[in-house]
Amino acid sequence: MKTIFSLILLCSLSLNIYLDWQRPNSFLKSVFNDEFETVLVTHTKTNDTAKTSEKPPYQASFAPAKNHPAEQRFANGDLLGALSQWRTSTSHTQSTSTVHNWINKLKNALNSATSTALAEYLLFVQNYLSIVPNDFVALQFEAEIFVAQGERVEAIYRYIRLFQQYPEHAYLKEVITELISLELNELLEQSNWHELIEKGQIWLSEQPDNLVLIAHIAKAFLALENNLEAELLLTQLSKQQQQHQLIAPLLAELNSKHQQVETIPLVRHGEHYILQARIAGQQIDLMIDTGASITALTSTQFDLLAYDVNFLTARRVSTANGVVEIPFYQSTGIQIGSKQQTPFEFGVMTSSTQGPGLLGMNFLRHFKFEIDQQNAQLILKPRQ
Repeated sequence: MKTIFSLILLCSLSLNIYLDWQRPNSFLKSVFNDEFETVLVTHTKTNDTAKTSEKPPYQASFAPAKNHPAEQRFANGDLLGALSQWRTSTSHTQSTSTVHNWINKLKNALNSATSTALAEYLLFVQNYLSIVPNDFVALQFEAEIFVAQGERVEAIYRYIRLFQQYPEHAYLKEVITELISLELNELLEQSNWHELIEKGQIWLSEQPDNLVLIAHIAKAFLALENNLEAELLLTQLSKQQQQHQLIAPLLAELNSKHQQVETIPLVRHGEHYILQARIAGQQIDLMIDTGASITALTSTQFDLLAYDVNFLTARRVSTANGVVEIPFYQSTGIQIGSKQQTPFEFGVMTSSTQGPGLLGMNFLRHFKFEIDQQNAQLILKPRQ
């Protein structure tokens, strides 16, 4: 009888378990599923930890299965095919890790890669950046490819933009400075002053405190006898910066030029003499007029000035045609030979369009000067 009672209880329990299992919100199912998932997750994490510890430190944490189609294509050298396969078959979480793994492998081959391989690397990473445009690892790899290709200028632009976007990576500034130094030293060795100034000023607008850049540009200006631009560049620096080992010798050279006796070639113009001056970056013909208190340009000459000119006021002046009112402007400076004055005021003869302007005493009075008529030279000596 006891056996029959136990059998009835077992059957009743089995029936209840069966009926509960068939219910949509089965309590037993939830318990068994939770336990199963806990075991599965724990097991997976353990395996993942083991796999991660075996990886070199530069690799990302995700490593696709070796038989994955995208991995197979990458291993076979089909970079664009791998990228296409990756794009359609992986999640966004896995995407970055996968491509970063590939990029790290390609980085290791940069130094030994052929020009054809480098072109394929560049196409690969630029295709990836068209999908994920702000990926730091890919952007840096793109710049490194340009370096490997010998496209140093292009690499500099890439690194500057990368540093602007990710300023927290301070080491990028050192990379930029090193690449700029290499490029400018090469131009310096070639005495390619104009290209050095052109490139240097573009980069200086991005890195205004880069003393290596400033020193190279100033050297180029001094080599071209454009002392005014060199002085403007160097004197804007702080006292501490002016004592820097790259800057101090250039300031000494500039000061030495100021102390030198300068001879300026002249061209006879009737009883007068004409010389060339530089104002606001333009070569301007001026006629020496020791009777004029101010320097004056013709309206045609003034129209040539493109920058660094500010209107001051209108003043009444005496001319050969009587008293007239003319506008006055201020430039960053005037340079004649290696001599300059900064800043510099001049008037504009609005009624005069032809012929040279006039070089007046507002420049000449800063020097001991004489005109060597026999050799057609203006001699400028520093005032003690």
